[in-house]
Amino acid sequence: MTGEPNRPSNTVPMKILCNMVLIPNRKDEVEYFKVDSRGYPTPAKIAYAKKEVTIIVGHRERNNLMVTPDDRVFTGVFGNNGRLSSVGKGLEGQELTVIIHIPEEN
Repeated sequence: MTGEPNRPSNTVPMKILCNMVLIPNRKDEVEYFKVDSRGYPTPAKIAYAKKEVTIIVGHRERNNLMVTPDDRVFTGVFGNNGRLSSVGKGLEGQELTVIIHIPEEN
């Protein structure tokens, strides 16, 4: 057994080629999660079910969301149960900055 998940993850690493500043939309929310021993961000937030996210390893304030090529950044989606898929066991105990993308209403 390799410790790899049995199914493909919804969390996908993002390749950062230059310094970038992420500017959340007005309705987007920024939350902070810890990675558990299985590599999953906790806690679950059922209110965010099916919402798309951008995940940055480490703590970033909403007004300073700069990432560099040295940062680990992922994109993903909250599942129906309000949980994010694994970011990897190697990140156990790390804090994540999670930008929850809330669709703008027309």
